[in-house]
Amino acid sequence: MSMNKQGCPICGFSDVVALDELNCTTFEICECCGSESGVEYDQHSTPEHLKKIRREWFIENGCKWWGDKKFIPENWDPKKQMEIASIGIPQ
Repeated sequence: MSMNKQGCPICGFSDVVALDELNCTTFEICECCGSESGVEYDQHSTPEHLKKIRREWFIENGCKWWGDKKFIPENWDPKKQMEIASIGIPQ
């Protein structure tokens, strides 16, 4: 299974470039969940690994916005964001 290059593979936030055109990590940090491409995940991360990180953000951290609060998108809904990105919501 290959990871999408655009969008955070952890939370689905679309304003992240997870992998570059050569399929290498960008070291970009997601403003939404705080996951960093090349640190928390890379092009070789398994779906199980991504689910583990996602569960930590979603359940253990309560989907808290990681970055500057003034940049939270209007009407931001983490569940809807994940649904749009076709990312399963952790149980």
